[in-house]
Formats: sequence, C-alpha cells, structure tokens
Amino acid sequence: MASLMNLFARTHGLIKIRPTVRVTDNYTLSLVYTPGVGHVCKVIEKDPDLLYDLCITGRSIALITDGSGYEHHDTDELIPNLEFESALYKLFYDLDAYPIILNSKKLDSVEKVISVIDNLSPVYKTQVFIGLSHQNAKYLEEAYKLRSASVIVSHSTTIDQHLSDAALAKALVDSRALLTVAETNHILKEQFTFSGNILDQLVAAYSKYLHDIFKNNLEHKTRKGTDPEVLVNRLRDYFSYGDVINIKEWGQGHQIQNHDNNTNSVHLHNRYGGMIRIETHLQPKSLDLIYGLFGSAIKNNELDQLRKMIREDKSTLKKFTFKKYYAAIITNGTAILGLGDIGPSAGLPVMEGKSVLFNSLGGIDLMPICLKEKNVDKLVELIQIISPIFSSINLEDIKAPECFPVEQRCIESIPIPLMHDDQHGTAVVALAAIINGLKLLGKQPQEMKLVINGAGAAGVAIAKLLHGHGINDIIICDTEGPIYQGRPKNMNPFKDQLASFTNPNKIAGTLKDAVIGRDIFIGVSAPGALTGDMIRTMNKDPFILALANPVPEIMPEEAYEAGAFIVATGRSDFSNQVNNSLAFPGIFRGAIDCSARIINLEMKIAAAHAIADCIPVAELNRFKILPTALAVEIPAAVAKAVVLAAQQTGVAQHVIDAEVVFDRTKKHIIEGYIPKL
Repeated sequence: MASLMNLFARTHGLIKIRPTVRVTDNYTLSLVYTPGVGHVCKVIEKDPDLLYDLCITGRSIALITDGSGYEHHDTDELIPNLEFESALYKLFYDLDAYPIILNSKKLDSVEKVISVIDNLSPVYKTQVFIGLSHQNAKYLEEAYKLRSASVIVSHSTTIDQHLSDAALAKALVDSRALLTVAETNHILKEQFTFSGNILDQLVAAYSKYLHDIFKNNLEHKTRKGTDPEVLVNRLRDYFSYGDVINIKEWGQGHQIQNHDNNTNSVHLHNRYGGMIRIETHLQPKSLDLIYGLFGSAIKNNELDQLRKMIREDKSTLKKFTFKKYYAAIITNGTAILGLGDIGPSAGLPVMEGKSVLFNSLGGIDLMPICLKEKNVDKLVELIQIISPIFSSINLEDIKAPECFPVEQRCIESIPIPLMHDDQHGTAVVALAAIINGLKLLGKQPQEMKLVINGAGAAGVAIAKLLHGHGINDIIICDTEGPIYQGRPKNMNPFKDQLASFTNPNKIAGTLKDAVIGRDIFIGVSAPGALTGDMIRTMNKDPFILALANPVPEIMPEEAYEAGAFIVATGRSDFSNQVNNSLAFPGIFRGAIDCSARIINLEMKIAAAHAIADCIPVAELNRFKILPTALAVEIPAAVAKAVVLAAQQTGVAQHVIDAEVVFDRTKKHIIEGYIPKL
C-alpha cells in the first residue's frame, strides 16, 4: 500500500480548488463574473437564505487551527495536517473544507478567536477547529455562545474519530444548523467505529447525527419540513454516482438563448451551488483502500514526520504541499461592483467568480473570504490573523477611503504579495489602454493632460500609476469637483496626498470646468457624468475611458459624435473593454512564482506594458487598443513581465527563469490542472 508521505511528495499536496465551470469565452465570463454575477449578488441581498443554493456555503466548511496542540507549531508545518483533514472530509463525505491557519502571535484572547468565527460566518456556516491545545479548546468551548456558525472542536486521534467529526460536519452543513460548541459536543458524544462495510458505516454515522439535529428541531428554517432520509439517500447516491448528483437541472423549459445574462447567471449558480470546489489529487479505487491509507498514516505518525521534514528544510514545503498557489480573496462587502455596501454574504458570488478567473487564467487556488468587519483597525488585524497559510492575498471591493489604510497596513505587516485589485487592477489595464492609445496618437505621456472623475479606490490608484508612468498634468475630481491643495470642503488625508501632485493651478468648479483643454478623460464614477458638450471643450482627438459599470459616464456613440478619437468602457459588448481580468491573474502568478515580498509600482507598470504589447503595432486601431480578456497569451506575458520587474527591483526572493514562468502559465491556461507524479 502506498504511504500518505509518498502521495504528498508525488502530487505536491493532497488538495486543490477547481472551478465548476471553466471560462473559455466571453459569454461564460459574463455569467460567472460581470455583469451577470452582479444580479446574483442582488438576489442574495434581497433573500440571504439563497446563499445556500447559489454559492459554496451549501457544501463548504472552514477548517481552522492555531497549532497550539502541536509540540512545534511553526505555521507552515501545520499545512500537511490541514490538507490531510480537508482530503478526508472530501473523500468520505463530499465536503469542501477550506484550510486556515491562525497567527497565534495575534491571538491574545479567546474573544479574538470568536471574532474570527463570527467574521468567517457569512460564507462558512460550519467551522471545524483541529490541533488546539486542551486549554485553548476549553476556552473556546466555554466562551463561544454565538449562533452565527456551528463550531466543532475536534480532539480526534484515530481515523474513526476523524470520520465521526466529518460525519457531524456533513450533517450540520446539510441541515444548515447553527449550533454552539456545547450543542455540537452533545451530538458528537456518540462516536462510531468504522469497521466492516465502510460505506454503510459512513452513511449510518451521518444518518444518526442528522436525525439527532432534526429530532431536536435544530435544523435551519429553510430545512423545516425536509425529510432527513432524503438527505441520507443523497449521500448514498454520491457514493454510487459521484458529484453528478449535486448538479441540479437548469429549470423546467429553461432555454439559455431566451433569457438575459442576469437570469442565466442565477440559473448557472443554482445548478452548481457555487462556482468552485475542493478537489483531491487522490483517485482511490475504493473507500476501504483510502480508509486503510489514512488510518495507517495516523497510526504511523506520518504527518509528524512530514512536519519534521518541513521544519528542517523549508524548501520541502512547496514540493510537498499546496501552499505555493493557495491564496485568498478577501472583502468586507462594502463596495461590491457598482452595488455599494450590500454586505459580505451578498458579495460572495463576486469572490467566487474571481476565484474561477484566478484559477483558469493563473493556476491559483483562491479561497473566498467575506468578513463582517468594517472598522479599519479590526479589519487589518483579522486579515493578519488569518493570513499565515496563504501565498498571496487579493483584497476586493473594500470601499474608499478605508481601503487605502487597510491595504497599506497589510502590505507592511504581511510578507506576501498583496494587492487591492479594485485599485490596481483597473489602473494597470487603464495604463495599458493609454500606452496603446499614445502609439496611435504618436505622443508621449509627458505631453498629455489628464482628468479623472472619481476619487475612490480606482481613481486614486489610476492617478498614482499614470503619474508614475510620466503623465504629470493631472486633475482628479470627486463629488465636490476638482481636488486641489487647500480646498475647504470634503478633504481628507488621502485627498491631501493626491493634491500634492495634481492640479497645481488649483482649477476649481465642476467636472465641466476640469475637462476644458484636457487630452484624456478617465471616468470611474457614475453614469452620465460626462456629456458630449464637455468632450467638445477638450483638446483635439481626445481619449475617453468611461469605466463606470454597467452604464458608463457616456455611451461610446455619443462620445464619438462629440469628437472623441478613442473610447473605451468596462463593458464586454463594446470595443476596447478595460477589464481588470487582463491584469490580476498574471500579476499574482508572477509575484507568487518569484516569491515577491510586495507588488510594487515597477511590477504594475511592467504588467501594463505586457498587456499593451500583446497587440502588434500593425494591428492597433482606434477600436482595438486592448486584447480580449480571455486571450491565452495575456496572463503568461504579464506573469513574465512581473517576474522580470520584481527581479530588477530587488523584491523577488526566488530566482526563476521568466521564460519558464511564461511557459508554465500558458500551458495551464491551455490544459487546466493536470496532476503529475
């Protein structure tokens, strides 16, 4: 029989994240991500209980440790235990268990652990803690009284105890019950012995726990009236037919061509119950075989041996585990797309869609995390606490101005590539558009006069990146008009910083005044903010980037009629789409592959040039200044450019041939993940 140690070594870990739908065309992209996913968010905002059906919540748990129960608990050493547990939950009970390691140095009270549980609960309604010291476990069991998530504190030391925990977790997820630790302990007091027919024993344990939950009326309101035997039979069907039993019908008489993106996106999310899954690298021929493999690993202390190997040689970490490409996308739901503060639960579809794109276009496994916290200090601390297991973090849809200190403080305190994509992804693609636009105009950045409408996350990042690229004459407007030093109204420290390098002539008034004599307009604001009459006051052949979504600041036809030379929007149904999915997969892939400490200005500018250069000069025209979002060479070219820039600026901690990065990234996009031994 193969050992678990050998499997870790041969397959580079036991688990990965897999999209349920692979994005290969713009139409699928519009259902999995924007614009269709925005409607799914609104549906969940209106009825939060639909989260269970439309997203990963209905079949996922968080698997958490602080390492206090292990003799040595350097965070990286704990990864094999979490992968082992996640694979066990998946193989035996079809549960997607997303691993998290807590930074024990930040956990100076049980209240902070409870805060973590509560903040993870918008997505993960069941959370399993493993590897806690007896003292920490006791504190948590006594202190956790909330019902925002069901919590299991595992004390398992045998394979049968691990499977009993997994059976209870499966029963909690399927019943959607929200229990205290005391209640889960009461149900879990009956442990099972998995001998004889392993399949029957797995079903029997699950059935017992599930019936206990329903008998005590602890199931969620959406499960009232459900016969528990229906759920038990579904588990039996899973063992016979596999994941196909989890895929729902499209709907009676539903024909995709007869519905818009919004309706089809909701149906697609409902069909799969979310856009991502945990997948194991193991393909066991029987449950008995995998039961023997996992049981032997526990009996022979193979995980202890693997932790020791990692402790003695850190280079084995990325060879033996999934650490290298396991990342997080984190939001607090305060600025979801153009929908505003709709809350963390309603923002989950966007995070899942982004996870699909990271995986499909960059080979990165992205765990969606939607936190409740809005206070800057507490949000930063939460991100620091949950960060140790991740190779990189993408901050997403956090509103301005809070997003600025959150990102900066996280960059300073967490030594992995970290970026708020709403700021920098949009800015990188906007710069790529301008680079190619200037090629057509035959001008240099220093010659251009720029006006930006919108001083939120994207607007601020665009101003800084374009200034770093050489555009010096910049005016940026907010709802009060142009920002300038000494403006008496609606200023803050972040706008003061903007004013230090923009609008030196202190032009005041409104956007109408700011656009006069400008060469470039970039809008990250609101529909209808720019008019044809305003464009007519700009310099000859102006360049218009109207990026408000889903309705731009001005429609392309009107902008062209007013004299615009080039018009770009954020929409896929118009030419020249400024889509940040051109940037973020390659930026993160490159940063991870060279172990960059940070994602710096030079790496972002290099990414923009890589995107721009994907269109040969001979093929550039005013209606084609950017490549399409799904062009296979884009993420590979961006990753290569980012690696080179990181190495040249001294932030790369790992020497790797940029051509190798290009090759591997492109092959992944073509083939998807193919396990290798």
